[in-house]
Amino acid sequence: MRARRFDHGHVPVYRVVRQDWSDPLDASFSQRTPDRRWNTEDFPALYCCCSTRVARAVALDVFRVAGLEPEDLQPPARPRLAEIDWRGQVVDVVTEGGVVAAGFPAEYPRTVDRVATRSAGARWHAEDAEGVCARSASLERAGVSRWSGDHRHYAELAIFVQNAKASAVLRSRREDDRWLRTAS
Repeated sequence: MRARRFDHGHVPVYRVVRQDWSDPLDASFSQRTPDRRWNTEDFPALYCCCSTRVARAVALDVFRVAGLEPEDLQPPARPRLAEIDWRGQVVDVVTEGGVVAAGFPAEYPRTVDRVATRSAGARWHAEDAEGVCARSASLERAGVSRWSGDHRHYAELAIFVQNAKASAVLRSRREDDRWLRTAS
């Protein structure tokens, strides 16, 4: 079965960034980190979130692994949120039918490791997919297990920048950290 695709059209999407990153749209970091989910070292992916709620879960997941709370960091070291405009056609790993068509078990992301997602991402990149929209593994680790309704409440987005027909555009950078304390 061929993976399903859909037009991802809501904006903005959100990217958790370090305050000192000069270009929040630079996806090259994704090629250097060994724990990437949807790309390999052969092609970059711009990792984003479909809502501030998901961005918060992603940031808190990183802190949890490091044994930190946001308050443990001095304000200049806390992550920032970039708001990005991008639209394109992406592989569906959010709906139950999309997850199964993508070759994953219906309970994705539970039980699916990054080796499997990297392999799928490489295949879809080779098939010219513009990206992947998937259920957030960070939310799953935080106890979320319901994946229905508007995907903005629970999805992450990996944009394959080399395949994207439209470039991502930086809308703004939030200099505050209220989004870390309040899930909206």
